[in-house]
Amino acid sequence: MYRTDDLARLLDLEPTADGGWATAPGGHDAYDGAPLERRVMSFRTRLLGAEAPRTVWRRAEADTVLVRHDPHGPDTVLLLWTRDGEGRPEGRPLGGFPATGEPFQLTVPAGRRYALELAAGAAALWSEALVPGLPFDEGERDTAWPELPEVTLPAAPDGRPLDEALGLEPHIEGGYFRQYYESVGTLETGRGTRPLANTIHYLLDRESPIGYLHMNNAHITHFLNAGGPIHYQMLSPDGVVHEVVMGEDAAAGQVRVFTCPGGWWKASRLPEGVSHGLISEIVAPGFDYRDQAIARIDDLARQFPGAVERLRPCVRA
Repeated sequence: MYRTDDLARLLDLEPTADGGWATAPGGHDAYDGAPLERRVMSFRTRLLGAEAPRTVWRRAEADTVLVRHDPHGPDTVLLLWTRDGEGRPEGRPLGGFPATGEPFQLTVPAGRRYALELAAGAAALWSEALVPGLPFDEGERDTAWPELPEVTLPAAPDGRPLDEALGLEPHIEGGYFRQYYESVGTLETGRGTRPLANTIHYLLDRESPIGYLHMNNAHITHFLNAGGPIHYQMLSPDGVVHEVVMGEDAAAGQVRVFTCPGGWWKASRLPEGVSHGLISEIVAPGFDYRDQAIARIDDLARQFPGAVERLRPCVRA
């Protein structure tokens, strides 16, 4: 467990005017190897500490997808507050209770006011994405906090495995998944109409510890929610294998967020002794099975002979 200021330093977060810290924003602005006319998704990672446990109220002109990380354990409670149609605040935990079916990602529709509060614990870390990819200083701010109602937290876990508790289904790549968000807005691509973005939870566990080598035409940004570490191998179009470890040990070079570019092959696996790894993925432009390819060992050996032995364990037989 890191001190709040140490975690901010390790993750290159800077103080923000609306409370806490944030990374510099990134985003998706290419598809199928070519630039898009506009950014379809922007994202950044944020941190709140107990010394300043609330953000300001905000209203963005884009859908805001909030994805919780878990650097300080299950005793940390991060609440997402929104306002109903009559302006009354409603609170819901963002992550922290996955075994009860409470997901690590929630979406605030465009135009709706929201804020986040660290209700318990020393610090909370999350990422936020805007769809479409507007700058993060867009929108209306409201700094006044009203009187807040009580929030009922989920009951203790009942022992169900994560895939069952979260309603996940087996994925063709290995592991388990469930889609949580898909944008109403779409864009036309050379491959057809696609949503601006969509998101899933994706889980590896000891029953299914490998996400087999596959490729997608859109960028995919990954957010570690719980568990891990998870080891990733990515094969770029020039045949170079890149490795990334998703985990909570930032001092060892592990990351909580990374983007696999569209057109790269990607595989993931749990090391021995790791029980599970739960992540969120945002695909923008949105995922479509027509954009996906599953690696075959003969094709890989023909196209990338220098990488085939290194990647063979992650190629589905």
